[in-house]
Amino acid sequence: MPDNVKITTSSSSKAAAGSMGWFTFENVIAFAVLIAYGFFIYFLIGKVDSGDPSWSRLIYLFSGVEAIVFAAVGFLFGKEVNRKRAEKAETEKKEIEEQKEKIKDEKVEEHNKGLVLGAMIMQAENGQKKPTTERGLEMAIPPSTLQDIADKAKKMYPELDK
Repeated sequence: MPDNVKITTSSSSKAAAGSMGWFTFENVIAFAVLIAYGFFIYFLIGKVDSGDPSWSRLIYLFSGVEAIVFAAVGFLFGKEVNRKRAEKAETEKKEIEEQKEKIKDEKVEEHNKGLVLGAMIMQAENGQKKPTTERGLEMAIPPSTLQDIADKAKKMYPELDK
């Protein structure tokens, strides 16, 4: 494949819309319907003096054309509204994903801190069990309290029991 070939996906609607602007097939059709509607109204104004059966038929025809025109206008304006809503939803989704990643990282970090603390408590408990001559610094925590803390740490973090 040559180096100057650029491959894009269809999910990038901005690039496609930016290159064609307002002159897409759907927009041209919608504008043509609006222009035809204007001409039809002009035609109806010219027929105001026609008789009752003829005028009733023209108004009946006008209601059908009006529905088509409203659908075209809804397409023109609704597409832009939906595009903005979709972009906003994508932005919010990215923000939520970033928050989830941040929370997950914080959870792992807190879990690791808890494991380190538990390991320190277990090490201190093991230090209390040694004879006084083999210990380094003395701890002011009674052995029963230290044992309770170590048991709670083992219960909260089963990995410490190894």
